[in-house]
Amino acid sequence: MRRIKKALLFLSACMICTTGIIASGPKLIAKINRSLWPYTINSEVEFDFASKMEMLVFVEVFQQYEKITVEDSIKKHLGIEKVSIPSINVWKEHVKKTILSNFESLKGHSDHDFIEIQKPLIWKQLVTVAGTMEKALPENLKVWRINAKDFYVSYIYEQMRLAALFPRVTSEILTLQSSETNGFNYGDKQFLLTFDDGPTVANGNTDKLITTLKKNNFNGVFFVLGDYFNVRLKASSVKQMHELYKNMVIGSHGKEHKQHTKYDAWQFSLSYTNHLIDSVAPENTKTKYFRPPYGQRNDKIITYLSQNNGSVMLWNIDSQDWNAKISSKEVADRVITLMLLWRKGILLFHDIHPKANEALPIVWEALKYSSIKWMDAKELD
Repeated sequence: MRRIKKALLFLSACMICTTGIIASGPKLIAKINRSLWPYTINSEVEFDFASKMEMLVFVEVFQQYEKITVEDSIKKHLGIEKVSIPSINVWKEHVKKTILSNFESLKGHSDHDFIEIQKPLIWKQLVTVAGTMEKALPENLKVWRINAKDFYVSYIYEQMRLAALFPRVTSEILTLQSSETNGFNYGDKQFLLTFDDGPTVANGNTDKLITTLKKNNFNGVFFVLGDYFNVRLKASSVKQMHELYKNMVIGSHGKEHKQHTKYDAWQFSLSYTNHLIDSVAPENTKTKYFRPPYGQRNDKIITYLSQNNGSVMLWNIDSQDWNAKISSKEVADRVITLMLLWRKGILLFHDIHPKANEALPIVWEALKYSSIKWMDAKELD
């Protein structure tokens, strides 16, 4: 507990500034070294064992955060002057429900397994198991566990901070309406690839990433910025743009990367970008998916979308690939770990940066025998 408190205090110190809040996110990014995990995830059973262990360490750390209940203590630890206790509580209950459901999804029994968990589970029982895991831990997992605990101290801080700001600052952490998608509604081991902020100029990172996706028989949703898309369209042609995004899905990220809750022309932003997308890919999905920049939206935007055959698509696995403080290998390790933890979801990458193109082959290779399902974006409604 003392170690986690020290880590939280350090994280808090990183966050405090003259404005009180840094809206773009925490300065200290949760990173993990997957080379410390001693087993290859080469089967469904091995995926489940690795998932089980990640969840147990997560629960162990999460329980320490649970003990921080006084509002002033929460403010101090998060470095935020105004926190939403109701949102934090909703987030906590969602986490517990998801983790319990994930344990119920575990199948088989790995030769490495050393902890028996009786089903059906209750949260109190899971906390007890997580708290006693260290004593039963084999020697070859001890260094991994230390690294995993450090990761979840930072990661849960990231998540709790977002919850504390919600709904004053909206993000992917919680939904505002049931029509929104964030990946937690998918089936066990179903994952969707998504990419923001493109396209780049011809032969740039967008083209390289799409080439890699097609070469490996993957696809995803590309949330484009209308202004960038229009520049690229004028520099090429409808035919060339159609060919570029062939077998992909194009979603809207708005006309420009602005917070749409404070953007007077937000309706024009949505219609303008959708018009451009329709001109290039009329066969696109029936639903016009919109990913709000920074995840910030309000009920007015969501209602407008639902009235115009649109829907908000958020995410629940953030690669942090845009951040200069994380390498491509660290991006891959973070994504794999969060896939093991949440067991379902929407992965957030950015096609304007090179790290997605470098990290994804590592992820695919690490999990190719794990029986996960990469969703076909073309099968979205």
